[in-house]
Amino acid sequence: MPNDDAMLDWIPQAVPWKNFHETLTAPIKGVYNVWYPADLPRYGADTINRCTHQIQRALTEAKVSGITARAVGRGWSLSDVPATNGALIDVSRLSGMKPIRQNQLDPAYPGDADAREGLWLIQAGAYISEINRMIESDRFERSLPTSGAANGQTIVGATATGTHGSALGVSALHDQIVAIHLLAGDSNQFWLERASYPVLKPSLAAALGAAVIRDDALFNAVVVGLGAFGIIHNVIIETRPRFLLESVNIDSDGTGAKLTLDAAMRNVIETLDFDGHPALQSATGLQPYFFQPIIDPNSNPPEVLVTLMYEKPWTTGYQPDYNMAASKFGPGFDFLSVIGQLLDIYQDGVPLFAQIAIAALFDTNSRTGSWGEMFGYKTPRTKVASGTVAVPLNRALETLDQLIGINNAIGPTPVVFGCRYVKKSPALLAMNRFDTTFVVSIDGIFNNTTLQFFDQIPQKMEQAGIPFTQHWGKTNGYTPARVQNAYGADLTAWTDARHQLLPDPGDRALFTNDYMIQRGIDA
Repeated sequence: MPNDDAMLDWIPQAVPWKNFHETLTAPIKGVYNVWYPADLPRYGADTINRCTHQIQRALTEAKVSGITARAVGRGWSLSDVPATNGALIDVSRLSGMKPIRQNQLDPAYPGDADAREGLWLIQAGAYISEINRMIESDRFERSLPTSGAANGQTIVGATATGTHGSALGVSALHDQIVAIHLLAGDSNQFWLERASYPVLKPSLAAALGAAVIRDDALFNAVVVGLGAFGIIHNVIIETRPRFLLESVNIDSDGTGAKLTLDAAMRNVIETLDFDGHPALQSATGLQPYFFQPIIDPNSNPPEVLVTLMYEKPWTTGYQPDYNMAASKFGPGFDFLSVIGQLLDIYQDGVPLFAQIAIAALFDTNSRTGSWGEMFGYKTPRTKVASGTVAVPLNRALETLDQLIGINNAIGPTPVVFGCRYVKKSPALLAMNRFDTTFVVSIDGIFNNTTLQFFDQIPQKMEQAGIPFTQHWGKTNGYTPARVQNAYGADLTAWTDARHQLLPDPGDRALFTNDYMIQRGIDA
């Protein structure tokens, strides 16, 4: 076997580490870079073992040095959930992926014939944009059912923080994961599946030296584990047959009048009854696969931009174009990208912020593309702000009214509200806890007014008696009391799972950071 010492290098850090968006810093000791083997072997058990050895070598060194350690991929989170004052272990170069063979499946695997064809083993550092390009190819003909909007995140970086996705009738991105390869400290490793959903025969786990655990509670804790259980090295995800989406952006009705948050729009947002709004009806009677209203709280009445996407069968010979146009805001951009572009050209006049964004970047032409085309990866500028609040669908309108009220009281604030819909997750700390979770992503320019806006959200939700969660990877107002109120017995089960998988207090301390301590989830 080649000498793999060069697969790991340590870079001391003399200045604070910054996340991708440059909205937070952390006074780390340094970064361990973990490299894929230089001889570029095929991704399989032997290669995984070589990478595992280097990751656990880094954990051993951190533990001996008495410092904490956290895995990091792209550093995409806008909260300080990945931060540490010790060592970051950069796994973003570990991006292997391969389909699972039929003969590897446990006979009790409950997936149907299609699901059995669409299981993929993916290494932690694979970007979601890379996964899209691989699985959508003519060779494999698969698609992700959902994902975040701008897919520069690594698969585990996105899922471990609860990235929710946005397809109607589909659960969150992390709910596509059905098996987890967890490095629980510098010596232990586990292969986790749900007891209610067995996936693989034990041969792969045995080849990795990982103990097999089939336990729903443990799996549901680790899948949105916030980095607190160790380092997730590999996951198995379920995909679906590839498909196309026909997308249209709508900003006005048939008379040319701007769409607003009027009674008809409020009804659609709350009920998802598209026939109740003339501008949003489908001529063919189809229900959309994706629906996103974007609300400008600084217009009066609030104006609404709507994106609707309809599923279409894949066309033979279709070749996706993953190069996103820089000049227009279409379905493949989250609003962070739009805001980032505007920061270069526009600094003042907050009340007109969304209007200028719309005029410069909003494209009302219809477009057809694959999931990976529609939700690709385009680098946004830095110094953008983003927070999220998630509530039961029947509290959606109250939530929007509360957010608009905050803006009216302290604004105008340079933000917009993007609304999404996500099915309930079994993950213990998932933000999509409600049967249909209504998610409001609040995106804007990073300034004091926007931060004040985010600070007001939890208090106003509590005063209104609206149950809510927030995105772990974005700006949030979680305190120990709020986390306990949101998650209750599931938080206790999550903590119990952490003690079971990391029984050594030293191992728990290794993966604890200030983010966890401040939210009371460091036990």
